[in-house]
Amino acid sequence: MISALIITLALIGFIFLLHYLDARKQDISFQSYDFNSYCGKGTVKAFIVAILMLWLVPYGAILIIPIFVAVSLISPASRNEWKNYGKIRLKMISGLLILLLLGGFVPISEPISPDEWGQPYFIENPNAPIYPASQQYTWVFTPNDGVVLDVEIVQSITIRTTHQFGQFGLASSSLKIGETLGFQEGRLQQAVELLNKETYFNIDPNEISLVEINDKPKHTFVVNGVDHELDIRSYELRSLTLGTSASGTKVGEVFCLAKPNYGGELDLLVVVRPIGHPGLSSDRYAEALAVQWISAE
Repeated sequence: MISALIITLALIGFIFLLHYLDARKQDISFQSYDFNSYCGKGTVKAFIVAILMLWLVPYGAILIIPIFVAVSLISPASRNEWKNYGKIRLKMISGLLILLLLGGFVPISEPISPDEWGQPYFIENPNAPIYPASQQYTWVFTPNDGVVLDVEIVQSITIRTTHQFGQFGLASSSLKIGETLGFQEGRLQQAVELLNKETYFNIDPNEISLVEINDKPKHTFVVNGVDHELDIRSYELRSLTLGTSASGTKVGEVFCLAKPNYGGELDLLVVVRPIGHPGLSSDRYAEALAVQWISAE
C-alpha cells in the first residue's frame, strides 16, 4: 500500500515538475504560469484525476489511457488544443508512463506462507521474469502412502502490478496479462523440475505449454464461516517433447487462485499436480490448501 502511495505521489509530482521546467524554459515565473497556459484547459486536472483513477478503475491504465485520449479528441475544440499543446502533452504522457512502468521494480511484500506448510522448499525462482517485481515460495507435498502420482508442487507468489493500484478487476486483468505475455510458463519451470524429481516423469521444463481449461472464472472458498469469492484459472500442463502431437501431451494440471490487494500487489496460489493425481477429479479447486492459504493472509 505504501509503495503504491509513493508511486502515486511521484506521478503527480512529475506533473508539477514538468510545469516548473516548462516555465523556466519560457522564462516565466512558476507562480504566474497558469496550468491552462501550460497544457491546455483542464488538462492538468484531467491527468491528476486519471492518476487517482488507477485506484478505482478495473484494468487501470489499460482502460484509462485510451479513454483519456478518446475524450480529448472527441470535439473539434479538443482536437485544436492538441495542435497547440500536443508536444507538452506527449511529454507528460511519456513521462507518466515511464514512472508507472518503473514502479514495477518497487519491492513487494513476502508471499503468503501458512504455518501448516512448514518452511518452503525454495524461497525464490530463478526462472521468474525480472519484471515486474515478485517473490515466490515453493513447497513439495509428497504422499504418505508412497504413491508418486499423489505429489503436489505448491507455489505462493506475490507480484507487483503496474497497471492499477485498486482491487477491482485486478486479479482478472493481471491473469489475462500474464497469459498474453506468457509469464506462467517461465514460472512453472521450477515446478516441472520438482515434478520430474518426485515422479517418474522426464519433462523438459523448457518445452512446456499451458492450455486453459474451460471452467468458471471464480470460486467461493469458505474460511471460518466467511465466503471468499476469488478468481481462479485451471490449465492443462503439456509437454511439447513427449508424444507426437504438435500441441503437446498432457502431463498434469495447474490450478491458480488469485487474491488482489490494494496498493498494486497480487497474491497467487499455484498448485501443480501430475496426470493421475486423485485430486484432479475429487478436489479440482484444492480446497484444503486454498483455505489454509487464505487464512494465513
